[in-house]
Amino acid sequence: MAGIAAGAEENASNPLAAVNNTDIRYQYFDLEGGADRQDAFIDGAYMLRPDLKLKYELHYNSTNLTGARFSGFEKTSFKMIYFPSQKPLNDTWTVKSALGLE
Repeated sequence: MAGIAAGAEENASNPLAAVNNTDIRYQYFDLEGGADRQDAFIDGAYMLRPDLKLKYELHYNSTNLTGARFSGFEKTSFKMIYFPSQKPLNDTWTVKSALGLE
């Protein structure tokens, strides 16, 4: 269980923020000798209900370092975060509790 003090506007990079977001990143590496590596990352979250958030991470890579092309998901992760309580401290600050399952 975790507690957090949150401001009026929540930051999407905070896993406890009650917001929807998706980040997509692609990287290409030249490994010399004709070999390469390509990485694709998708990281985000979706609020299923006001008190339930789905957080997801997918990491796909492709490389021909060994002479043959290898491709596949290196990491897949899905987390559920439940916010059982949220109490205002004053006009600006709120205390929120969270439970997570991965």
